[in-house]
Amino acid sequence: MSGLVNLLTLTGSFFMLEIYDRVIPSRSIPTLVGLCVLALILFTAQASLEALRSRILARIGAALDADVGARVFSLSVRAPLRGARPEDAAQPLRDLDQIRAFLSGSGPGALFDLPWLPAYVALCFLFHPLIGAVAVGGAVLLAGLTVITDLATRGPTRAAAAHAGRRQAVSEAARRNAEVIAAMGLERALCRRWQAAHDDCTDAQQRSADVAGGL
Repeated sequence: MSGLVNLLTLTGSFFMLEIYDRVIPSRSIPTLVGLCVLALILFTAQASLEALRSRILARIGAALDADVGARVFSLSVRAPLRGARPEDAAQPLRDLDQIRAFLSGSGPGALFDLPWLPAYVALCFLFHPLIGAVAVGGAVLLAGLTVITDLATRGPTRAAAAHAGRRQAVSEAARRNAEVIAAMGLERALCRRWQAAHDDCTDAQQRSADVAGGL
């Protein structure tokens, strides 16, 4: 399926080549109409295949969650008994949510499309060596920027995750001990703890976003 999607991605390029090679020299309206209809059919097929692939990946993520979700929850429940910190007990469940979200997103599709990159570069060289060189340079530049962005945002992202876990732990403690907190008048103190963790989390997220946006 990914092979068909990547082949159909070339529809726009070949459409423009046919326009310049056939339609403009001959000024043939029937040829232009035929090419437009064919391109519309191919673009529709590409969109349908991409939608189908996304749905399949989303269902794979849901099946994975259904298969291991109960075991992950059991591990999270037993984590405090093994000495885990309260803010880390729910981390396996959050990790499972992230895996399911990744499978439902565009990441797996990009991985499936990656092996076709050499074929596209070779095709660019067939069109013209200069076009191929520009394509290679652009690919190297994008790969370098991706690596730099990942390295630069790794620290703030980890810090944001840690602060989010601490914030969640405060929220869970407040929910479980609501009556005790109200009786002892600890609501304001607990609110300050939550606000501090929340501010640290948002600051780390903002730093990560600033770095990624700058690159």
